[in-house]
Amino acid sequence: METTWFKESKQAWIGLASLWIIGFIGALTRFIMAFFQVQIAHDLQISRGFISMAWSTNLLIAALCAPLGGWLVDRYGPKKVMLLSSFIGILGTGTVVFGHHSILFFVGYGIISGFVGIGTSTTYILIFDWFRHHRAKATGLLASASSLGLAISTPIFVSESWLTWKDAFLAAFILGIVVTLPVIWFGIRSASWKEQLEDKASDAAAAKAGDVQEQARIRSGFAMHLPILPVVAGALFACGFNMGTVEMNLAAIHQSANVAPGTIALSMSVLGMMEIVGSLIFGYLLDRVNKLGMMTLLYGIRIAGFSLLFMHLGWSPVIFAFAFGITYLSAIPGGLLIVNEYAGGKGKQTGWLLLFHQGGGILGAFIGGVSFDYFHHYQALIGMDIVICTLVAFGYFFLYTTRKTRKTRKRSTQRAMHPEASA
Repeated sequence: METTWFKESKQAWIGLASLWIIGFIGALTRFIMAFFQVQIAHDLQISRGFISMAWSTNLLIAALCAPLGGWLVDRYGPKKVMLLSSFIGILGTGTVVFGHHSILFFVGYGIISGFVGIGTSTTYILIFDWFRHHRAKATGLLASASSLGLAISTPIFVSESWLTWKDAFLAAFILGIVVTLPVIWFGIRSASWKEQLEDKASDAAAAKAGDVQEQARIRSGFAMHLPILPVVAGALFACGFNMGTVEMNLAAIHQSANVAPGTIALSMSVLGMMEIVGSLIFGYLLDRVNKLGMMTLLYGIRIAGFSLLFMHLGWSPVIFAFAFGITYLSAIPGGLLIVNEYAGGKGKQTGWLLLFHQGGGILGAFIGGVSFDYFHHYQALIGMDIVICTLVAFGYFFLYTTRKTRKTRKRSTQRAMHPEASA
C-alpha cells in the first residue's frame, strides 16, 4: 500500500518538491529581464523596444508551442516533454551567455528559449494528476518557488554591484545542466503517467460499453458551464498582459518616475515575498471557498494596485508590490482549476488556454517598450492594465452571481416539488 502524506501519495509530494526546485532555478531568467533591462540595453547598444521585441518574440513562440506541448504531453507524457523543454532552455541561455552580441541575444532569448513553451502545461497537468485534496495548495506552493527565487536574487545582485546580467545568465545555464536535468530525470515519475493512460483507456472502454446516462450528465454539465471558458480565457489573457507589464517593465517604470534605487530594490523584494504569501493564501482559500468569487476578489486587488502605480505616489512602488504580489501567482492556477472542475482539464485544453495567457504577455511586454519610445512614459500601458483587469473582474463577478442565482432557484424548485423533504 502506497504511503500517504496529508491524504495525498508520498510520490506526489516528492514530485512537487522536484517541480519546486526547477521553478526556483527558472526564476533567474525572469529576474534578469525584470531588473537588468536598462543595463542590457546599454551593454548591447540596443533600444528598450528591441528588448521588448525579443521578450515578445519569446512569448509568441512559447504561446504557439503551448497547444503543441499539450498534445505532446497527452501522447508521450510530461517527463519527456519537460526534458526536451529543459534542453532547449539550456541551449537558448548558452547562446546568450557565449554570444556577446545583440543578434545572438535575440536569437538565444527571443527565439530558441521561446520553444521552452512546449513544457508550459506540464506542471499543471502533473499537479492535477497527482493531487486530489490539495490541488490549489500544491499549485500555490509550486508558484512560491519562482517568487522565492526572485526575492533572493534581487538583494544579492543589488548588493553585489560587480554581478551583472551576464553572470545571471551564466548561473542559469550552469544550474540548468547540473540541477534541472537530473531533478527531472530522477524526481518526476513516468510510471504514474502510464498508469493514468491505462486508466483513461479503461474509462473510455467503460463509457463505450454503455454508461450512456453518466455521459449525458457530463455533457449536460459541460454545456451548462461553457460560458466559463471564454471568461477564463480572457482572464488568462489579462493575467499575461499584467505579467508582461510587471516582469518586463516594472523596474523601468519606477526608474522613469525617478524612484530611488533603494526603494526599487525594496519593492522588488516585497513583490517576491508577497507572491509567496499570496500563493499560499489563495491556494488555501481556493480549496475551500467559491473559486469564482475568489477570482473576482483577486482582479479587484489588481485594479487597486495598478491604480496606485498609475498615480506614482511616494510609496506607490511598495504598495503596488504588496497588492500585485499577493495576486501574482494565483490567477493562472485559479482559472485552470475552475475549468478543470467543469471540463476535466486535459493537456490540449490547458495548452490552448495558456496560449491566451502568453498572448497577453506578448502585448504587455511589446506595448510597454513601444509606448515608452513614443510617449517617453508608461502611463498608457498602466491604464490599459486597469481597464483589462476591470473587464475580467466584472466577467468573474457575473459568472459568480448567475451561478449563485441558478443554485438558489434550483433549491427553491426542489423544495416546491418535494415539500415533505424540506419539512
